[in-house]
Amino acid sequence: MTHLSSTDITMETAMDTEIEAFTIVGHRGAMARTLENTVASFQQAEQMGCPELELDIRPSADRQIVVVHDATLDRIAADEYGRDLGDVSLMTLEELQRVRLRDQHRVHTLEEVCAATTVRLQVEIKDPAVVPLLVGFAQAHPDAARRIHLTSFDADALAHARELVPHITRGVIVHRLPVEDKHPEGLDALLERTCSSILHSGWEGLSPEVIAAQHAAGRRVHAWPVRSAEEMARAVALGVDGTTVDDPQAAFEWYEQARAGNA
Repeated sequence: MTHLSSTDITMETAMDTEIEAFTIVGHRGAMARTLENTVASFQQAEQMGCPELELDIRPSADRQIVVVHDATLDRIAADEYGRDLGDVSLMTLEELQRVRLRDQHRVHTLEEVCAATTVRLQVEIKDPAVVPLLVGFAQAHPDAARRIHLTSFDADALAHARELVPHITRGVIVHRLPVEDKHPEGLDALLERTCSSILHSGWEGLSPEVIAAQHAAGRRVHAWPVRSAEEMARAVALGVDGTTVDDPQAAFEWYEQARAGNA
């Protein structure tokens, strides 16, 4: 497996850390190989060379920040639990961790994930109710907070995070461009309101001109998702700064193939 070389490293002042010229982000860890949003998945992605990991957060009923994508555990619970387990936000951390997930995994807290990893964390806000809990988390874990980049499809949640934890960087996620169907204010106003340092965009409407404009404004652009060599080649050809991947090991190989093809 080939990793990005040291010559690919550049600096991004917004995140106060070294950022790769092209960042391969482990989507919920290495979810193609290990159950998503688990410590095992994140550690596997980090071991494969990911400099950044993507994860999802929600609040539990007892105000803990838990790392769960869906509103329920139904999709990832072991088969014997069936369905209709209830909303994550209505269950305490103890209740959530009592549910055995597939392959003997369990629900983790954001604190546990931070303790088990060393790289940057792209933390997606799935439930806006979790935002106020980030204040206490950042105060109790300042070193971990410096590794975090907050993202969300919910612009209001990001704007709220900007007010409460302004020192944690943010990046809005959009399915497609232009954005007026979901955000009548338009892309520039959306990015300004959330004070986003990165635009996380789906493929539709993403063009070299859009990317150049964001770069001129001092922002990075991540395209998503990349699940094939063809999509990686597209990302490299467009000139985006990174992407999320389900299989980091394969993605690093696709990236080197794409770079060789553009050489």
